[in-house]
Amino acid sequence: MSIIENGRIIDCLLVVGCFITFYYMTRIAQSGKKLKIRHIAGLDAIEDIIGRSIEMGRPVLFTSGGSGSLSSSVAPQLIAAVSVLSYVSKLTAKLDADLIAVEAHPGLLPMVDAAIQTQYILAGEKVPLGAVRYIPLGFSYTLGCSALIRREKPAAAILIGPFSHEAVFLAQACADVGAVQVAGTARTLQMPFMAIIADYPLIVEDVYAAGAYIEGTPESTGSLVGEDPWKMASVALTILVAILTTLNIPLLTNILGM
Repeated sequence: MSIIENGRIIDCLLVVGCFITFYYMTRIAQSGKKLKIRHIAGLDAIEDIIGRSIEMGRPVLFTSGGSGSLSSSVAPQLIAAVSVLSYVSKLTAKLDADLIAVEAHPGLLPMVDAAIQTQYILAGEKVPLGAVRYIPLGFSYTLGCSALIRREKPAAAILIGPFSHEAVFLAQACADVGAVQVAGTARTLQMPFMAIIADYPLIVEDVYAAGAYIEGTPESTGSLVGEDPWKMASVALTILVAILTTLNIPLLTNILGM
């Protein structure tokens, strides 16, 4: 009986290789060396659109969508959304802007509330009452959040999370009231709506990278930068396998099937 099941040897080697790369890049980041991360226009624009809200005397809206949970496959998107909310709260506390955080995930409510309170306390500001608005998951969230947007008329809207059918409704509601939007999701079916309507769309990996981009900790930065070589290797390998298979040369396919 082998330790590694047949057909999984290459998979095991890839996992080990990824772990080594992440560990190495994290150690480099911890040593004080600054790792280069490309700028994400949507995240860079958040401070500007919050300033616009202050000038217009209108609030800033944040929401992470109305589907999924912390026990599902979209949990990483929800955690990334909380990281972005923490950054938004830091700016609203610093610039004295009104913040409305609409949350539909019961399990995420304590994290959302803690993120806002922490940033306001650190800024020496009074924690705003009623900043967090809870609307249950499903169509009640879609209708309730859309109505809230039209009623409160935010000048800036940050929509980041595992959005489902509600994506187009919320994005259109924000557009109707003239809100500048930073919006992103890793759900492929909803990305077109975000890309078309939002002023600053975040596409797939930008959502996952948002937390590392904003936090800037050695661990998050190292893991983010450590992904890049494996992404490029995956693209190159896919192209090479396609070419060799077309030429009826099964060598690489046989190796990857080990």
